[in-house]
Amino acid sequence: MGLPLHVDRDRVPLELLLAALATAGMACAVMMVDGGLRAPGAAPPEEWRDVRLRTPAGTVTLTRDRGGVTVMVFGNADAALQAAQRRIADAISALPDAA
Repeated sequence: MGLPLHVDRDRVPLELLLAALATAGMACAVMMVDGGLRAPGAAPPEEWRDVRLRTPAGTVTLTRDRGGVTVMVFGNADAALQAAQRRIADAISALPDAA
């Protein structure tokens, strides 16, 4: 069972999200997109449904649905991983509307 945080946002450009997180001091890497592994440093796709982000604290999953984006960690996530999850959800919320 996971711990979800939902963000009401239709479009989340991964490149902008990763840049915002890096600027805030939280470097992340895209590990998987829609079930497929991603090469380190590969440009993130514009369209996606399911993404795994590698953070310094562990893996965070982003899942798009009709209502927005769910930012998920495993139910046994420690405080550091839950803080990373919150920072990612906050960064998604803070992306410019034109994004």
